[in-house]
Amino acid sequence: MSFMSLKKIAVPVLALLVAAAGTAGAEVPRGKVLGELMQVLDLPLKTGKTFGDVDETTPYGPALLSALSLGILYPADDFSPEIACTNAEALMFAFQAMGFRHEAETAAWALPPEDKSLPAYISGYVALAKSVQPAAPRSVFSKPWDSITETQLSEVLEWAGRCRAGLVWDHEIKRPEGVLRIHRENVGRPPQGWRVQLGIFDTEAQASAFARKKTSEACPLSVQEVDFSYGVFTPLVADRSQAHEWATRLGKGFGAVILPESGDSSALFWTSFTPANPADAVIGMNRAVSSQTLAKLSEIAAAHKALAAMNGGYFGGNGPIGTLFAGGLPVTLPYYNRSMAAWDKRGKMYFGGGEFRMRLSVNGGPFVPVLLNSKVDYGSTAILTPALGASEARAGNNGFVARVHDGLVQEAVPALQFSRDMNPDEWLIVSRDPTFALQKGDRVALETQWRETPPIDVASAVQAGPLLYAPGHQFWDEMLSLSILALRHPRTLLGWDGKRMVWIVADGRSSWHSRGLFLNEAEQLGRQLGLTALLNLDGGGSSEMWWDGHVVNAVSDGSERRMPYGLMVLKK
Repeated sequence: MSFMSLKKIAVPVLALLVAAAGTAGAEVPRGKVLGELMQVLDLPLKTGKTFGDVDETTPYGPALLSALSLGILYPADDFSPEIACTNAEALMFAFQAMGFRHEAETAAWALPPEDKSLPAYISGYVALAKSVQPAAPRSVFSKPWDSITETQLSEVLEWAGRCRAGLVWDHEIKRPEGVLRIHRENVGRPPQGWRVQLGIFDTEAQASAFARKKTSEACPLSVQEVDFSYGVFTPLVADRSQAHEWATRLGKGFGAVILPESGDSSALFWTSFTPANPADAVIGMNRAVSSQTLAKLSEIAAAHKALAAMNGGYFGGNGPIGTLFAGGLPVTLPYYNRSMAAWDKRGKMYFGGGEFRMRLSVNGGPFVPVLLNSKVDYGSTAILTPALGASEARAGNNGFVARVHDGLVQEAVPALQFSRDMNPDEWLIVSRDPTFALQKGDRVALETQWRETPPIDVASAVQAGPLLYAPGHQFWDEMLSLSILALRHPRTLLGWDGKRMVWIVADGRSSWHSRGLFLNEAEQLGRQLGLTALLNLDGGGSSEMWWDGHVVNAVSDGSERRMPYGLMVLKK
């Protein structure tokens, strides 16, 4: 009998099926498993688009349609509620109804399945079932291919009820370069609704022009500020499948992303990386490996052959904002009254003020101020360091250029005669000051003049803020926006426990997956991890942890944001 004919007599036939399943060894249909899980987890019933084989006469029909509306199930033609549910599917439904979809996708690569015959889309759920606390029933996860019985379903429902009181997944991956930790706590709750992000633009004018072009009476688009950029969004809808339709229809070629409008939740996901040696952490600039200023963190990390990478400090359209040191050389000038984290070649760290200026001395003479990685006007002298690109084009074609290696001038020629790119261990002096002269063999020295002198020889540094806590430090707002200071957000944090450097990325803006952190909650997490100093880095849609080919967290934009650099530990 086809299911279409079955639906015409759905009540009596499926009633017999449910009654027949009442014995301990009977198979249980998929619709009943998901429907009862939603009841145990107290998930709301919502109407919305339907599957072709689910309607109001289907047992547990309202729950199944609510699962589609809430994003527990993703749009498809059919659900097949009447077929026998396997143990693996029951675990998948349970974790999806608790908001653990991202964790299952992560577990699929972080916890390779013992049963390699399991399809990739479901293997992560089985792996999670064994490693969460409380663990799922062994009788279920140990035989994923078997059809679930009434007895096993009762065990799964009892376990799901206990999970509501507290559920934790905490997993470590150890490599010689360091330790990655993945942590998720608590069951998620449905969002307030869904909207589609059709693009992110640098200016409000660009976003508004795009919105006017794509908007319609059926789907009026709006422009909203997103972490100092501007996004174009569809209206908020309660039904995820409606958002899916808009994304499919409007988003072709524009990278449409369906985003939840976060609701109340205690769910929290964070991931950390602890380098085996803090000195191994480097600043990997995209301009050092590309002609472009910005790229996805995954692209920058792959080009640098990194094992682990994390986003860093604030940035704008033209690159990093604030103090940045890479390879022992400065990259960008400081932002007034903002904190930084710095470390030396031995891995000792410093947290404090990040303001400095550069000075240059020739052949032991007096130190004089110089510009840094900037345009050189008449009468000025600047140094150019390789982190922002090796090309000599930045030197211009006026004045003269000197190449410096190991403190010695290798050549000093008119800019028009300068033709070779910088090597990574070189830097340039560019001068349009007619009173300033250099020649091959001159010894030059750079001096970093700090407002608050670090007790280390800075090799790497990143400025952001605020500094949440450090020995002898009193918290202040560092003139950051009220949004950064007062709201929950995805957060990127850099900490130190006296011996170890720790990177942390906490997800946010999704009540299903992770609520994000207020700054005081970020401080609590840092102290819980035993850190003695903790700096807030760039957060929001920029918060990202990358590990050996995988984006570990769920970035809040739905896709990777382009950035100028990342903190990295390279593969050994």
